[in-house]
Amino acid sequence: MNWLDNVSSDSDQPIAAACLMEGHWRHQLHPYADPVMCRLVIDLAAPRVVAAQVIENGLERDLGSSALEDLTQTLLEQDIHHRPGAWGFSPCVVLPAWARPSFSEQQIEELERIQGYLVDATEDTIQDVLRLREEFLRGIGVTDRHIMRATGAPDPGTAARKGNRMVN
Repeated sequence: MNWLDNVSSDSDQPIAAACLMEGHWRHQLHPYADPVMCRLVIDLAAPRVVAAQVIENGLERDLGSSALEDLTQTLLEQDIHHRPGAWGFSPCVVLPAWARPSFSEQQIEELERIQGYLVDATEDTIQDVLRLREEFLRGIGVTDRHIMRATGAPDPGTAARKGNRMVN
């Protein structure tokens, strides 16, 4: 078997392709605060919130990891992941442009494994590894632009925006 045939082959469970849904949800960020409007993307395969932003006074702010975990827990308690369409969520193949993705531990391990393959790749295998990376990212609904956004790297396609903030 070619070492590129199944990157997840040495994992107990291969990583499922993402089943992304996007929509809006009113969420209480703090115990004594009023609920605020959030736009979010959930992955039904995980299930977890992959990306979310608070929309207040016409400004969007990315939610930090602890707020994403809290929002995920709230949605799971409400069983949103069982019938997202009933709550106004609609399917999306790729994360929306606004989304700053978060990654599950398995996805991070897979990306690190692929990075290791890139380091070890020869001129003959580099294109195969890059194609494998692209297929994996596409499978979880992420593009290179999303990776740059998640890591905080400047996106060469857009000018730096003032006022981007994280909400934890």
